[in-house]
Amino acid sequence: MASLTDFIVNWGEVVELDFPKMDLNKVKDVCGKHPGWKEYQAHKQPNNRYGLSVTSLDGGYSGEPDLYSLREWHRMTGDSYTEGDITTRTNICALIPELDEFLNFWEPNLGRTHFLRLDQGGFFPPHRDNGAIVAVPTFRILVPIYNFGINDIKWIHEERVLNLDLGATYFINTSRLHSLFSFVNNCLMLVLNVNADEHILNKMVKKIVAI
Repeated sequence: MASLTDFIVNWGEVVELDFPKMDLNKVKDVCGKHPGWKEYQAHKQPNNRYGLSVTSLDGGYSGEPDLYSLREWHRMTGDSYTEGDITTRTNICALIPELDEFLNFWEPNLGRTHFLRLDQGGFFPPHRDNGAIVAVPTFRILVPIYNFGINDIKWIHEERVLNLDLGATYFINTSRLHSLFSFVNNCLMLVLNVNADEHILNKMVKKIVAI
């Protein structure tokens, strides 16, 4: 396995990975009570999207720049950051020890990581993430946590509506055109940004769920 492109060609655009499921009720409870939620990409509000930082620049919950596209943050402020700059874990990891253990698998490649919540009407219009065009390619890992049924949210990947299981871990090629729309409050997911290199891709291949 040599590159992110090789992984996608050989294994697919949406790939389930074999990780133990976290206690979803506990995750939902901790997230529901946590005071650190911020508007996600606040400059694009209102669109009913909120983020809770799992990693940030300083371990805090300002959401800046970790709840923004780093490319857009640079355009807005002139400050340049990479995924490798946003790796300090917040105290949410101490509250959910299983989460801390899960994140360890992705080190030292782990970048911006956060819980993402869409309330009713929350959406992402069709877009492509920019991981494949930056100097260090990145990829996305997604774990649906709550309210991810077919009547709760639509994740459209190119022309395909994804059906994702709660608590499962997925590699999703978000350089493809995709969009989301939530019909309910508290559609909750965990999102990881991971720097792609041969070492982490080979580790991930060993985690692919056999069908």
